[in-house]
Amino acid sequence: MADSKRPRSRSVLVIDTGGTFSMEYDSEQVSPGKRGLDVGKDHQEVLKKLKSISEGEYEYFDDKGQEKDRYSKKNFSWTYHALSERIDSSSATPQSWHDIAKVIFENQLSFDAFVVIHGTDTLMYASAGITFLLPKFTKPVIVTGAQIPVLAPGASDAVGNFLGSLAFATWTAFLRSEKSCHAYHSLKGVFVYFNTKLMRGTTVVKVDSQRWDAFDSPRAPIVGELIEGKAEVYDKRGDVSAATKPEVSDRSELRVRPLPLYSEASKRPYPLIIHLFPGIDLKHFALGEHTNSAIILAAYGSGNGPKLDQFWPYLEKYLDNGGLVAVVSECLSGRTSEAYEACIENWDKTDETDSRIATCQYTTLPAAYARAVLFLDEYECKKRTW
Repeated sequence: MADSKRPRSRSVLVIDTGGTFSMEYDSEQVSPGKRGLDVGKDHQEVLKKLKSISEGEYEYFDDKGQEKDRYSKKNFSWTYHALSERIDSSSATPQSWHDIAKVIFENQLSFDAFVVIHGTDTLMYASAGITFLLPKFTKPVIVTGAQIPVLAPGASDAVGNFLGSLAFATWTAFLRSEKSCHAYHSLKGVFVYFNTKLMRGTTVVKVDSQRWDAFDSPRAPIVGELIEGKAEVYDKRGDVSAATKPEVSDRSELRVRPLPLYSEASKRPYPLIIHLFPGIDLKHFALGEHTNSAIILAAYGSGNGPKLDQFWPYLEKYLDNGGLVAVVSECLSGRTSEAYEACIENWDKTDETDSRIATCQYTTLPAAYARAVLFLDEYECKKRTW
């Protein structure tokens, strides 16, 4: 029988990758249209601030200056790790995802949970990428960021996002299950926490460039919320691990997925994202350079596209030459449908060509891109539905 006693104090590794959260605020650089922000070379001030807000009780506020929640220190400890090169996330690449996943993987036996501080511009790409890079990962990884630096004067959403991420990283619940009637459970896998909401790493999108409520999960329910300083997880059955101290029977199953070789030398460029627009002419896109890669096609509605001579013949040639096309919807919510094939019924498709078109149904564009980057040569990208 599992031990029904309260689980031991949980340890969290906080990984600072850069982004607005840990940027320095330089008032002398402020000018119209610029905030005077830069990723600080010295992370000690960020560490000092994080320590001050995580000790004892702390109040934090929303973007209107209203008190949002009170936070009291729980039964856990955390360690800060700054990457050697912290960057603005607009400069991130898939290699950046791999660097983060590697740190998590190498420390999985030393910590119970992980919080990743990341820039908001490409946070949704990173959270999806880390999810795919760490298959079968049984500990919680919470990715977060901020619209205002934690070191900025005045109110900052960095405070609430950091504290909320810690709350979910260390969340445990006493649950009953068929296998064990007396066990504490914890979250497992990769999530995004932002402005009181906990969302899956592969379903999150950025919906606002300035408001603190910057991220949402319109195609899937949120996993939990921070309510009155307490982490509440809504789907405990689907989002929990059977052990707060995981015992791995087959170590070979846990690994960091290798990053495919993308370089000029390998002649394999990163997947290309094309947003449809009225009057699009694919002859202006270098599709021939991506025949050993992939195209993520952000289509209209449920996957529709134009029946125009400047569109489908070029896409058909791309597929005939071995390219892969993944169709996502440009809409925030809803799904794509295999009915999109009605738009290309005039194609003289072969089974091989047809197998290189995938509909992404409930998949977000960032998640589809990450999947194409990491699984291009594997069965995951050969499926008709992602």
